[in-house]
Amino acid sequence: MPYWDVVMRSFRISWNHKYLWLIALFSGEGGGGFSFNYSQPSTGRGASPNFATIQQQVTTWVAEHVALIVLLAILWLLLVIVFFILAAVCEGATVRASAEHDAERQFGLRWAWRSGVTTMWVIVRFRLLLLALVLPVFLVAVGLGTGIAVSLANGNSGAVAGLVVLGLCLALLTIPYLIYLSLLDRLGSRAAVLEQISARPAIVRAHRLLRKRLGRALLVWLLSIAVGIVLAIALACLLAIVFVPLFLIGAVAFASGTAAFLPFVILGVVILLPVALVVQGFVAAQSSTYWTLAFRRLDLEQAPAYSYPYQPTPQPPQITS
Repeated sequence: MPYWDVVMRSFRISWNHKYLWLIALFSGEGGGGFSFNYSQPSTGRGASPNFATIQQQVTTWVAEHVALIVLLAILWLLLVIVFFILAAVCEGATVRASAEHDAERQFGLRWAWRSGVTTMWVIVRFRLLLLALVLPVFLVAVGLGTGIAVSLANGNSGAVAGLVVLGLCLALLTIPYLIYLSLLDRLGSRAAVLEQISARPAIVRAHRLLRKRLGRALLVWLLSIAVGIVLAIALACLLAIVFVPLFLIGAVAFASGTAAFLPFVILGVVILLPVALVVQGFVAAQSSTYWTLAFRRLDLEQAPAYSYPYQPTPQPPQITS
């Protein structure tokens, strides 16, 4: 498998077809690895917090703002549903578009969007199945978190230590499972879009491909992480050249107590937000294209690298004068 060619070709396709940045930005498919955030507890010498008082204050505030909480929850749920469906459309559009450009066929944003709408409900069902596979991990994590919180409230340090050790052991066992689900997501979504199969057969297809080409799939996954790290460092250095001077000037203005500090903050936000969206769009497009190209080359016995088991979307007739 030409691993380096896949990497370089994904960059070329993403750079030459910049409409991929827009649809990849909303596809909900980021980089190729996982990120784990750890928060360190405060170790100061102050008095320990009164959990009973905090619980009473929270309960009182919730009881006084029930209507506001329900309204915000409904709005949040509607927003999640809208973006979930939009992400399904954009993922199908990005996968199909990158595959078409990989095959060096003419393709554009309008055809990509039509392809994404066609496979929208398949991707929605596929992602719901993946969420069902992630649900046990989430429930165990919630259970451990609840147990630790209750033990802290009761002052049972022994139970807290035991639950923390149990959580660390379960986390070590969960990491391979999450990597497996990540690979199922990357490969199964492309099987659903490119091979025109439904959600459950797409997961089965991805599982069989992993079992058959596990070494190749792991190398592709590790290479995607390495490329993501290098790309993040390069982009951080590039952005530092732009924003470090602004930060230094703003810090000097703030230290001198002048009113010029606020315009630098506004200017930094106005510049940073569009730049961050553009960079995130390009990174998402490159990552999605990389996995599409890798999927088409993982199992060459299934189909040639530049073929499909179905005909592509027909092009509109050419009007000649």
